[in-house]
Amino acid sequence: MGHGGKRPRLAIRGLGHRGRAWLALTVVLVMFGAAGTQLVRIQAVDAATYATKAAQQQGRTIDLPASRGTVYDRHGTPLAFTVQGRALAAWPALFTSDAERHTVADIIGKALAPQVTAADVFTKLTDGKSTYVYLARGLLPAQADAIVEEILTAIKPTGRSPITTERQDLRQYPEGPDLQSLLGTTNWEGHGTGGVEVKYDSLLSGTDGQRTVDIDSMGRPIPGTQRDEVAAVDGGDVTLTIDADLQYAVQQMLRSAVESSGSKGGMALIRSATGPDVYAMASYYQGKTPAEVGNMAITSPFEPGSVMKAVTFGAALERGLITPTTHYAVPGSIRMGGHTIHDAWSHSRVGMTATGIIAKSSNVGTLMVAQQVGQDAFAAELEKYGLGQKSGIQLPAESAGLVPPQSQWSATSFANLPIGQGLSITLMQMADMYQGIANGGVRIPPSIVASTTKNGVTTPVTSGKPVRELSEKSANTLLDMLRGTVQSGDIMYHGTAPTAALNGYQVAGKTGTAQQVDPACGCYSQTKVTATFAGIVPADHPAFVIAVMLDAPRGGAEGGGVAAPLFKNIAAYALRAFDIPPSTSKAPIYQLYTNLGE
Repeated sequence: MGHGGKRPRLAIRGLGHRGRAWLALTVVLVMFGAAGTQLVRIQAVDAATYATKAAQQQGRTIDLPASRGTVYDRHGTPLAFTVQGRALAAWPALFTSDAERHTVADIIGKALAPQVTAADVFTKLTDGKSTYVYLARGLLPAQADAIVEEILTAIKPTGRSPITTERQDLRQYPEGPDLQSLLGTTNWEGHGTGGVEVKYDSLLSGTDGQRTVDIDSMGRPIPGTQRDEVAAVDGGDVTLTIDADLQYAVQQMLRSAVESSGSKGGMALIRSATGPDVYAMASYYQGKTPAEVGNMAITSPFEPGSVMKAVTFGAALERGLITPTTHYAVPGSIRMGGHTIHDAWSHSRVGMTATGIIAKSSNVGTLMVAQQVGQDAFAAELEKYGLGQKSGIQLPAESAGLVPPQSQWSATSFANLPIGQGLSITLMQMADMYQGIANGGVRIPPSIVASTTKNGVTTPVTSGKPVRELSEKSANTLLDMLRGTVQSGDIMYHGTAPTAALNGYQVAGKTGTAQQVDPACGCYSQTKVTATFAGIVPADHPAFVIAVMLDAPRGGAEGGGVAAPLFKNIAAYALRAFDIPPSTSKAPIYQLYTNLGE
């Protein structure tokens, strides 16, 4: 039979009308069961997982930066502190066209020129390498907000804004570059990169906090959605022993001395004669920034020259070998270790007192005293003065200098070391050495930090353990002898540094003029020297130890010619600033020669 053109229905074999109905019902029930099972799993079993994903899509954890602590000078003057700042950043992929990027670059370039240019901004937005780029840093909040408002008005984003601001606090140094070598700086992450800033970074930094907020489609926090907040803990404070006014003055005087003497650079340091405090520490090199120079007073050792002769005479006094007036017949040269050593001036055999030898800085006479002391005793004395050892001052990158152990001495070592060649020391070590002489023979390790404050609790910082480098009697006698250096008058009384003398104050000290090593030959240069002076003032009641160094002054100028006047200027300022009373008596006058030659 035909079907009238209609396609015949296909019967499910073995099932009648009732069977097909039951099958359909079964399928529907199975589908509802599966849906119910999935719903139970989502609501009960996987509820936490899906809730977390939803929260991640809506919520964002925002860091709450801690405020970095303040660094103060000894009088409470802020030397480094933090103000809130902003960085301007962008998501390059969120821009819809290069035209938008040009618009943004032009706005930023106009607002921040010449530090930031439109070309630089456009390059960052189109380099294709970064998903998030910083366009400008170091902005004040109002400045950053004004730029963003102008940008959004110009490009009118319909989705998430491609421009944002980020809190990046600004570190302020009101004293300018004069303290940078000492304080250091901070990077854009807010951490120290040198000096006190890096040494005390963990204390100053504090601990960042955080909170969770919901964000809208533009990536902006939704008001009232803050939760799970952990408060930031601001950083602690550091109070230094430095006097800001004195530091500024020393820096300016050092700069002037370097430039007027034609030196490559120099260093100057002033510390307490009776305690650990360092009052000023300056470094300056022509043509270099403070960051390039760093804190050379502790990082860069040099051959000190004749300032080291104090160690030789201290050793002789300790062993009762000399008195200030002990007579020596000093020839024009002396042969030691296969080499002939001369004095800086030509002379035949001349009668000199022990005080005259150190005050006139006779190499020959000093080596005669050293021979009496002996190599073993001299080597033992070097260690007592802290040479070849770090001072322990609270600053990074301190050098220990280089003092060869006696086991490594060459044949010429004992001809060089007693007159300050063949070893290297830092300016800090030079000052420490003379601090022991000024302080009755007890060397007190230096400190640049007076106290730290954390969570409102201030803790004084103690210096290292004092070390006796001389007996009190020997130290006082050596201090007396060092007054001869600054004597003036005729040849019988004229020391190497009357230019260090101060009206109304007794001064004790020692000049140094060390030949520098010529790298071309590995030998001592005949033209380049290191000029030094280490002094104590007032010598009758010591308050300050001042050490200065000038690197390669013009014409090989000696310590008495360029370093001693710098000492005098620094000492005069410090005495006035600290209101130190004048000496109550004039310094004793020592005869330096007993005759003028045979």
